[in-house]
Amino acid sequence: MSQSNSAANSAAAANADQQAQIQNSINQIQNAYSNPNRQNQYAAYGNNLQNYYTGQVNNQEAINARNLKFANARSGLTGGSAAVDSNTQLQKDYTQGLLQATQAATSGVNTLKQADVNSENQLIGQAQQGGFTGVIPGQIAQSQAANLGAAGNYANANALGNLFQGTGQIYNAEQTAAAMRKSQTSPFGSLYG
Repeated sequence: MSQSNSAANSAAAANADQQAQIQNSINQIQNAYSNPNRQNQYAAYGNNLQNYYTGQVNNQEAINARNLKFANARSGLTGGSAAVDSNTQLQKDYTQGLLQATQAATSGVNTLKQADVNSENQLIGQAQQGGFTGVIPGQIAQSQAANLGAAGNYANANALGNLFQGTGQIYNAEQTAAAMRKSQTSPFGSLYG
């Protein structure tokens, strides 16, 4: 009977050791994903994304402001109420663009955080099955690097689209009006020219 107790005690000790290793693995995974360094990476990524998108908005605003200025000048509207209305629309579009840039940056950070949550859950699931004791730091580093690399693809120049559609419509209307005026004053190439 003492042999069965010894085997049971040995099995219980082995099981307790395995459970301790599993819990140690889970703790390492959770600590890595809640580490302040990772939180700093989220903040840095968010700032970089915000700066990138704000730059895109500023570039679009500069192009549209220039186009609007010249369209107003061609139409003889510079300094008039139509120019004021056009510039008001430009500012509305710009403010909306900055808001969309902030939302896109926040969405990008949330996408990265969700990828980390998914990776953390996957690694914890593998650890609970008793897998990869001792290789956890490498697995965590690979997972976090892959998530950050994939998040880098989130920032692209076309993500915000054309933010100045209202201003663009004014510009196009003024271009069309200028072309119509020109065709009336110099009908070169027309049926009557």
